[in-house]
Amino acid sequence: MTPLTPQIAMIDAAEQIIAERGLPALTLKDVQLAANQSNKSAAKYHFGSREGLIEALVAARMGPVNARRTELLEKIERSGDPTPVRQAVEALVHPLAAETLGRPGSRYARFLVQAVIDPALAEVTQKHLQADSYRRVHQLMVALCPAPGEVATWRTNNAVMFSMTALATREGSERTAAETTAIVSNLVDTLTAMIEAPVSTPTPYF
Repeated sequence: MTPLTPQIAMIDAAEQIIAERGLPALTLKDVQLAANQSNKSAAKYHFGSREGLIEALVAARMGPVNARRTELLEKIERSGDPTPVRQAVEALVHPLAAETLGRPGSRYARFLVQAVIDPALAEVTQKHLQADSYRRVHQLMVALCPAPGEVATWRTNNAVMFSMTALATREGSERTAAETTAIVSNLVDTLTAMIEAPVSTPTPYF
């Protein structure tokens, strides 16, 4: 196995610390210790600051996700056929599943869930959700949703959050390739049903 570079080792360590203990636990010193870096200024040298390290983490993980999602969207566009909701949902889910359930040792889905619930990481979440491929697939899902106007956006946002949480709960557990395939397929089924669900008449709940 090729040894990790100091940068990658520290990115992996930062991902683990935030995913398991939250942003307050992240210090450059702890990252260096977790990454077995003897140079006490290694993290500052490579990333400049804690914020720089977090930015590098998001860039490292989002690069493969964005590239794969772009490929899937371009394939949809080249076909020229009406896009089934399931195909749009697959373009949302499959790239992130590959980077989380498909990457040994990944804690990125759990990191994203922390980013969703921690106001201090809100900017990180926004960078994840501002990738060009994400904006395109989000717009596509909103357009395909039968719900009117703002409701279609709510549903799509809920689908995005549910996908992150569902992947986070499965990340890190041992399973076969067939089990992983079944988990991802079921997640796509669930989100497709969420987007395609009929619209009911709103009624007060209290």
